[in-house]
Amino acid sequence: MKAINSGTRYSLSLGIAAALLLCAAPSKAADQRSAFSAGQTAPSFAAATLDAKKVKFPGDYKGKIVLLDFWATWCPPCRAEIPNVAAAYQKYHSKGFEILGVSLDQPKAEAKLAQFTHDHNMPWPQIYDGQNWGAAVAVKYGVQAIPCPILVDGDTGVILAEGPGALGDNLDSALEKGLAAKSKK
Repeated sequence: MKAINSGTRYSLSLGIAAALLLCAAPSKAADQRSAFSAGQTAPSFAAATLDAKKVKFPGDYKGKIVLLDFWATWCPPCRAEIPNVAAAYQKYHSKGFEILGVSLDQPKAEAKLAQFTHDHNMPWPQIYDGQNWGAAVAVKYGVQAIPCPILVDGDTGVILAEGPGALGDNLDSALEKGLAAKSKK
């Protein structure tokens, strides 16, 4: 096994620190990860998923609550959130919850992304254009930090929760509230 010299170790440490900052530290308010917040209308868009299916958002999600999940395989905080998102999907999917992933992965990462989503029990569609932070949907939403979850009512396009309000245990709370409101209509 080859030893890592101090220069390489320093470079690796800087790279890891930069990745953590890019993933988790928004350049705007401490808790805002995109240009949109709860109560606003989510911008509509059309895009292709990793498996080449066309998606029109939010139009294809009538009757649903959908999580737009901006993330990347290289982002440690995103990877840490995956078990929570997958558990929410399993718990609420049959009640009208959908997820649409938006990957900010590097160019030419299609195979890696497909394998990663398979290995991590992420059966929902993924939008991927290989543009990293310049991904068209991420730019449209003004994504500043990932993970950047945005929970949207598919009927109205209204954002129900975003950022920390749709992470961790807050995702369950936001889903319970959104699905309860939808069942009353």
